[in-house]
Amino acid sequence: MSMPNKEHWQHQLESIHTIKAAGLKHWEPIHSGSSNYIFKVTTSAGLWIVRFNRAAMGISRQEEHRILEKIKPLDIGPNVIENDPDAGHLITEYIDQPTWQRSDLKNHDKLNQLKQAMNKYHAIDYEYLPSRLDHRLRLYLKNIKKIPERTTIDILENIQKLDFLGFWRANNSLYHSDLNLGNLLGDDSLRIIDWEFAGQGHPLLDWLILEHEVKMNLSDHFPDDVLPVWIAPARRLIRAIMKLWPHESP
Repeated sequence: MSMPNKEHWQHQLESIHTIKAAGLKHWEPIHSGSSNYIFKVTTSAGLWIVRFNRAAMGISRQEEHRILEKIKPLDIGPNVIENDPDAGHLITEYIDQPTWQRSDLKNHDKLNQLKQAMNKYHAIDYEYLPSRLDHRLRLYLKNIKKIPERTTIDILENIQKLDFLGFWRANNSLYHSDLNLGNLLGDDSLRIIDWEFAGQGHPLLDWLILEHEVKMNLSDHFPDDVLPVWIAPARRLIRAIMKLWPHESP
């Protein structure tokens, strides 16, 4: 997706008081997608990441703001300079650290570091809207067009199976919902970024999303309270849901 011209973004960046006050020196686009425009911005106060929000199905910027505030004391997320959902932007410090690689998950120390960080935010009791995650998944499914029939059936069948097994009633924790290697940064001090899809769910889902992304079996590290009967249908559900990402909502 192409960006508007350079003059437009120069004006947009300069119109943010925090950036203007810090002294804008240089900027460059680093991402343009269906939900965000993201820039690496050099100011006299340091390097920042500036994200301009776009409307996207399944994302609540107000909820993201709430979540970033909740994880702030945990020291595992990005350092937020300014988050203004109403104005439509998020500013965080630039993290000059490499993203994780698949090999990092085979490193005992790094994997333990990830598990400790996940345990911290999974320990946060979280409620989002009066509806459970399975109800929201069904609603999301209705608002996406051109889904292969087999994918829709797989999703609905496994949602129903997990409901029968009592899984959705146990979805009362904060979960990241997009845990992939590109959102894990740092060698010595792990930072987990990109919380815009985070919400109310279950720790198992984060592990299964990561497992799907890296094509590794991570079941040895699943939380102790996971019922064995949940794992197979939850794996099938995640595998089917991941097929939806290339599709755009109306």
